[in-house]
Amino acid sequence: MATSIHAEFRTEPAKVSAGQPAMLIITVKDNQGQLRGLQVVHEKPMHLLVVSEDLSEFEHLHPELTEDGSFRVTNTFQHGGNYRLYADFKPSHAEPVVDTFNLAVSGSARPSVALVEDTTYTKTVQRDGLHVTMTTEKSLRAGEETLLNFAVTDARTSEPVTDLQLYLGALAHFVIISQDGTDFLHAHPIERSDLPASHGHQGGHEAKSQMHGMSMASASEVGAHTRFPRAGLYKVWAQFQRGGRVITVSFVVRVGQ
Repeated sequence: MATSIHAEFRTEPAKVSAGQPAMLIITVKDNQGQLRGLQVVHEKPMHLLVVSEDLSEFEHLHPELTEDGSFRVTNTFQHGGNYRLYADFKPSHAEPVVDTFNLAVSGSARPSVALVEDTTYTKTVQRDGLHVTMTTEKSLRAGEETLLNFAVTDARTSEPVTDLQLYLGALAHFVIISQDGTDFLHAHPIERSDLPASHGHQGGHEAKSQMHGMSMASASEVGAHTRFPRAGLYKVWAQFQRGGRVITVSFVVRVGQ
């Protein structure tokens, strides 16, 4: 029988409440119930992406290995409601895995935010003084590989930034999730000098999408090739680091047939 590697999820306390710290606990096992070791990928053994059901809330967490073999991280949910958690990891001597978990958080819920396609692909992060512009090399269509490129300029001078810092070993990280939460893509672009290597994950369970191919980067531009598996709305989060602060910018795109 082939080895099936999967993650199991629980919380302490078992009932998570908004505004109260909760321990998120993930244990990676094979089909014999044995704990599995993980490779370090971009400076962490596990990446945990937490999004609200409407995709308006997003967190990129990094559970750490503990003595009992589980990976743990503390998180405080600000609102009640339903959340999806994507545990993204690579077992030793095995393919990358993305396991998805649902979590209901009790407490006051905020109004749901409708997912609407952006009319412009330029976003301004006032606090950090950045403009981020996303461009595509062609119209987005299901099943077709395309390049998403992100240009980062200073909001005050409109000049390309020169001080982006490495975040988890890369100039940026991208996460893409479909409107229904089924398709999950996580990309770590690399610097142009390191081509043609790349990093992409094909998820497990409900996450059945792919992030492929070359990534490219300069001092102020970062991009990656990707393939959207289905038509519909997707939310794209791009994360950069500047001045020691992680900056997250999101876009909503529509993918055609």
